[in-house]
Amino acid sequence: MEWTILEVVGVTVAAIAALAAVVTVIITKWPDQRPEQDPAAIAREVASATARELATVFVAAQEQQGKSADTQPPPSDALAEKDQRIRELTQAVETLRNTDTASEAQRKDAEAALAQGDTAKADAIFARMEQAGSDQAARAAKARGAIAYMNQPREALQHYQRAVVFAPEDAKAWNRIGVLNLRLGELAEAETAFQRTRELGQIAGDKATVAKALGNLGIIASTRGDLDKAEKLHRRALALNEELSHKEGMATTLGNLGVIAKTRGELDEAERLYRRALTLFEELGCKEGMATTLGNLGVIAKTRGELDEAERLYRRALTLFEELGCKEGMATTLGNLGVIAKTRGELDEAERLYQRALALHEELGHKEGMAAAFSNLGVLFETRGQRTEAEGYWRRALALYTEVGMKPQIEKTKGLLRGLGVEP
Repeated sequence: MEWTILEVVGVTVAAIAALAAVVTVIITKWPDQRPEQDPAAIAREVASATARELATVFVAAQEQQGKSADTQPPPSDALAEKDQRIRELTQAVETLRNTDTASEAQRKDAEAALAQGDTAKADAIFARMEQAGSDQAARAAKARGAIAYMNQPREALQHYQRAVVFAPEDAKAWNRIGVLNLRLGELAEAETAFQRTRELGQIAGDKATVAKALGNLGIIASTRGDLDKAEKLHRRALALNEELSHKEGMATTLGNLGVIAKTRGELDEAERLYRRALTLFEELGCKEGMATTLGNLGVIAKTRGELDEAERLYRRALTLFEELGCKEGMATTLGNLGVIAKTRGELDEAERLYQRALALHEELGHKEGMAAAFSNLGVLFETRGQRTEAEGYWRRALALYTEVGMKPQIEKTKGLLRGLGVEP
């Protein structure tokens, strides 16, 4: 499955969009942090930390949890660019420190828990702020969304939806609603939120917000198979980013234009756009963008039949995603490595990789990723001659693609089912 880079306000997220080849910051650790560190020592360090330092530690702890979760099969996020997450979490910590809804001891206890990646105590304080009708209810709702964003997308969405009830002109909260809906496969709701983000950016004269909203609307158009509309939106976003000299926005938009070129079969143009994007991401030190673009270059190599080069690129991407603790990126790359194994005839290895990818997508509630994994498993079982199992997987994929509204994938999956001699 191929990646489409989804841009959020100051953030890069990845959205997945293909069927066959399915397919910034360095983590700052807490000073001298050790697994066996005494809780009292952690509390003392937290008390002397700035809000941004604590936010940085919380992100690092959650990323580490993401990596740990992939070392063994998960019980059953997208990606957000790290610096933006840290800025939003910094605001959450400041909100926590300034509330009179909790005692000083309770606030410090919640901060110490955040330093270990535990959100429950802080969330409980923010919930009380909302229930008390605090004049900071909107900030409390956004804070709850920020701490849930990485690993609990459904809960985060509910928090941001309440935030815009309190503050209906908050463009960043509307953008988060769009991104979370897109991650969860709710395209109509995502489109509405991104349109609202664009309107608010235009009213405020904020060209950066308008550019990012245009890019996100372009991803929705691309997901629906409307490539001409998607290209028009991305080129408008690119023009604004170039006017603002916003390198990350330029890189993101170049990557999205590369995906459109790849979908049209224009491999040389797609590669040229991806390499321009990769150069900018490398200049910025943006690991997430680098990983996403390496994965897209891997798809190009796979399409050309260059399996060894594709595997090399996918493994570079996987290493970066693992460093970041990005479960969605890991899931997509595992699926792409599964396609390589399947192409080489290594069916057992391909199945193992597909199942790992599926488990992560299920954990994240990522419908497109789940559908792609089901599609690939169907191809694998059909190759083994297990037609009943293949049909079952393809029907599950078709249901999810239909739910999301991905027209090209719907038609491809119907074609696979007809190839078995059954009606979709």
